[in-house]
Amino acid sequence: MGKRALFGGLYATTLIGIFGFTSFGPYLLAVFAFLLMNEVSRLLKMERKFPLLIFTFLVLFAGAMFDWGDNNNIVTSTVMLSTLLVLTLLRAKQPALEMRKSFFGLIYVYVPMIYVIQTSVESPKLILFIFIMIWSSDTFAYLVGRGFGKHPFAPKLSPKKTTEGFVGGILGTLVVGTVTNHFWGLTSMPIALFLAVTVSLIAPFGDLVASALKREADVKDSGVFLPGHGGALDRLDSFITAAPISILIYQHLI
Repeated sequence: MGKRALFGGLYATTLIGIFGFTSFGPYLLAVFAFLLMNEVSRLLKMERKFPLLIFTFLVLFAGAMFDWGDNNNIVTSTVMLSTLLVLTLLRAKQPALEMRKSFFGLIYVYVPMIYVIQTSVESPKLILFIFIMIWSSDTFAYLVGRGFGKHPFAPKLSPKKTTEGFVGGILGTLVVGTVTNHFWGLTSMPIALFLAVTVSLIAPFGDLVASALKREADVKDSGVFLPGHGGALDRLDSFITAAPISILIYQHLI
């Protein structure tokens, strides 16, 4: 538990430092995207994951060289990746199955992450705010669930999650969101609270999606990324689901 807390604190401090005080956030998210694609392809037991990884790396590298472009590049690069993967995976033993796995990786990881990366170029503190809301949701859900949880939330996928913890996560995130936005002045308070609720509602389901993938692959952790915390997907499962939806809502509200 001590090692988990230590590295969790270092991880949080690093993200706060990078997104709060530097312009390197997009590059860190690009590294996360590549690690996530690698772990997801391994969980899906892809026969040929190398094409997916090399094409993803090349697109992320191009994004870094050309300042990540705009939202049109999401469509363009996704179509390009899909076409290249189809042509490459036609030589697999089960091409249709491999293509479905690759497309899942693109939809589950690549598209959400490239959207978040593009947003982080102009709004790094928004990304940090979302991270903080996710941490708050996880923390309060754990504390309330451990102290008062009686009703399972999703017993087959995550037996320890409870409905009480889910509600506690929402309430706790609202409190932290209020305090954080008060001192930061990120946006108007109603929008900040709406973001906090959005994150706290969606984040647990992102965790459940990752749990389903790990259960199907019969593994406890998605990989080795942070000592005591498992793989990148174990740390970012809620983020890749909650962040893009929260950003989309935020951009329509401001």
